[in-house]
Amino acid sequence: MADWVISTNTARCRDCYRCVRACPVKAVRIRNGQAEVVPELCIACGTCVIECPQDAKVVRDGREAIRAAIAAGRMVIASVAPSVPAFFDVTLFSQVGDVLERLGFKAVHETAFGAEMIGLAHKDTVDREPERWPVITSSCPVVVNLIEKYHPTLIPHLAPLVSPLVAHGRWLRERYGEDAYIAFVGPCIAKKEEIREGPVAGAIDAAVTYAELAEWMAQEGVDLPPCPDVPERISRANARLFPVEGGLVGTANMDTDILTSRIITTSGLDACQDVLDGIERGELSACMVELMACEGGCINGPAMGTDESIYLARQRVIDYATRRQPEPLPTRDMWPRLDRTYENKHTPVPAFSEAQITEVLHRVDKYEPEDELNCGACGYPTCREKAAATLRGMAEATMCIPYMRRRAESLRQVVMDVTPDAILVVDTRLYVQDLSPSAERMLNVHLRAVQGKPLHTIMPVVDGFSRVRNTGELIAGETVRLHKGLCVEQTIVPVEGQNLLVGILHDVTERESQRQALETIRTETLARTQQVVQKQMRVAHEIAQLLGETTAESKTMLSRLAHLLEEESGS
Repeated sequence: MADWVISTNTARCRDCYRCVRACPVKAVRIRNGQAEVVPELCIACGTCVIECPQDAKVVRDGREAIRAAIAAGRMVIASVAPSVPAFFDVTLFSQVGDVLERLGFKAVHETAFGAEMIGLAHKDTVDREPERWPVITSSCPVVVNLIEKYHPTLIPHLAPLVSPLVAHGRWLRERYGEDAYIAFVGPCIAKKEEIREGPVAGAIDAAVTYAELAEWMAQEGVDLPPCPDVPERISRANARLFPVEGGLVGTANMDTDILTSRIITTSGLDACQDVLDGIERGELSACMVELMACEGGCINGPAMGTDESIYLARQRVIDYATRRQPEPLPTRDMWPRLDRTYENKHTPVPAFSEAQITEVLHRVDKYEPEDELNCGACGYPTCREKAAATLRGMAEATMCIPYMRRRAESLRQVVMDVTPDAILVVDTRLYVQDLSPSAERMLNVHLRAVQGKPLHTIMPVVDGFSRVRNTGELIAGETVRLHKGLCVEQTIVPVEGQNLLVGILHDVTERESQRQALETIRTETLARTQQVVQKQMRVAHEIAQLLGETTAESKTMLSRLAHLLEEESGS
């Protein structure tokens, strides 16, 4: 799934595995030391966003799309969730409406309007479809994701109803026309993905959180107006209580007694999982269960961005509900379509043999049962579950923190610290993971300053590392000149199963300088020798020429002498 609602800023991700530990469904994959959310497994609960200490989790932002629609002159309508007083501490809805209209919205409505429809529709489902009991409420998109992906056998128990957001969006669409641009403002990250879901897509065009709205207000210099004269308290508007635990049951005018056995209300993912497991085992006989993924309800949503007490937020919502009613509901014949369908999105978990599990355990020096600490530091409750996750491609063997600590403290680390050759450890992206002290001295850097940065920022020639990464074949004794004053002999080895490359650089600058000096002397000697030889050849040639002339003259003279002697003897 492209453009999932939650992604990772890899520049901020620091191998802490906190998101893996926090994720209730283990939908975070570690690859090359980086955490990434797997859309097929993610339920969009936002836990990883809250828990990440480095703010490395990025949530899709709908503000730019809304601004573009406003700039284009479109009819932009806002649907504001009833949890709004828990974030902005407003007393009247008109305060929120004033702010949004100043930002460019043409009209502002309460999502509680859709909540009232959905609450009553749930009561109808319980009354008319006893074969579906226990009916599981479908208002929370995280719960819907949880059932579709992890409890698909319970899909028949899900109320076949859209969420209040979608119900309200459909009603606004009918009221303002298909050309209207409808945006949701609320506390939920999952809503940003829900609006794109096939069965309910088209009702809402964009979604922003309260925190994003607050940033937008600050950028535009727009403040909440003071509360006008507050009217007397009136009968509580149950639809405005939808975001607190039990809010749907109250909106439907059903029994909200927490001691009743016919209706179960609970919040928090652990509690929701417990209820769903009980339904699967056939142990729960209630007619309806209201499940909310966030503990305490939507008032504690992942995008609330506040550390205030849940109970204070609840108190604000209850007070808000007694101030002014949402606009009255139309008759049922004027309601939009509220039905929806679901899909089995379960991803089967492959089974692995004992031999496969054992092989992964051996990679991190776990040979006996007592070696399996099951400390959970990696994010998985047991070493064997982490081994299975490694085989699935969801984890890496080296995520074992006790193993890595032992490894760091081992004699091998001591050797790395004292070896005179420079040792570099990089990942397969060619990002620096570790340097020996000799490497720090050779490259004139400090590990803390360059760890996690591209290798080419400290070493100008990285072709050898690229070749080993791409081919998997080691390089041994290759001479490389890094710069004018440094020449090294490099050996680069891939580390099997760990997505790492180890480079050993031996400084051969002096040797190469001596070799070049000898080469210079040899070249000069050869040139001088050639000059001497050429000179000797020239001299020999000249001597030979002189000898040749002398010999010829001597021969002539001797011939003449012999001739004279012959004449004298004849006479």
